[in-house]
Amino acid sequence: MNQSMNPMRVPRITKVSVNIGVGEGGQRLQLAEKALEMVTGMTPVRTLATSTNRDLGTRKGAPIGCKVTIRDNETINAFLKDAFWVRQHTLPSYNFDASGNLSFGITDYTDFPGQKYDPDIGIFGMDVNVVLERPGHRVSRRRKQSRRVSASHRVGPDESRAWFSKSYNLKIVGYGEEAEAEDDEIDVPVDELPDNIKQAVESAVPGGKITEAELEMEDGQQIYEVTVEKDGKEFEVEVSKDGEVLEIELEEEEE
Repeated sequence: MNQSMNPMRVPRITKVSVNIGVGEGGQRLQLAEKALEMVTGMTPVRTLATSTNRDLGTRKGAPIGCKVTIRDNETINAFLKDAFWVRQHTLPSYNFDASGNLSFGITDYTDFPGQKYDPDIGIFGMDVNVVLERPGHRVSRRRKQSRRVSASHRVGPDESRAWFSKSYNLKIVGYGEEAEAEDDEIDVPVDELPDNIKQAVESAVPGGKITEAELEMEDGQQIYEVTVEKDGKEFEVEVSKDGEVLEIELEEEEE
């Protein structure tokens, strides 16, 4: 068989995870579960806090959100078509990680086709994570005789961008353009900031409000520059992609 036709080399979506983070249990979490079930048609499972954080008011083992994992190919295709329609078939290039996975946010479940606002539920946004990989990754996840997947068999970010652009007619902003030089900065909507970045900023400036964020490349590393307002003061917080706070700077007021 021709190498280009080898089915083991063809990327495919293995799962899609849809998550709503609430930060607490009780009635609000129940409403989030209802909204997620309406959008996906599946019963959500609750996500639990992995650590105790007094600043965020979370306790280890306590329910703080809900999620649905979609593995059926037809259901995945139908959900992604609706989700990409909500995003107007446009996503920024920084939504793809080094492993070729795609993550993006939906601001409100009522944006999906056929959904209407229910005052009893309210407004709930959600995070969508799409795993794209080649067949054979099971060897790295099995309990016995697990093996690493070679770098040549993994899907990289550029290959993933090209695959989604072709398969779902997506426009990837910043991909394949000269504007994506290392010194360029990309504006990141606050509601699309990854959860670990938000948590890092909250721990750096407790009680502050994130007003804007940018993503830039420094020495080949992705760095988030987040502007935070608190008590009439403005802070600039630099956070690595892994959620490590690199620098906190108090902006001087202009005279």
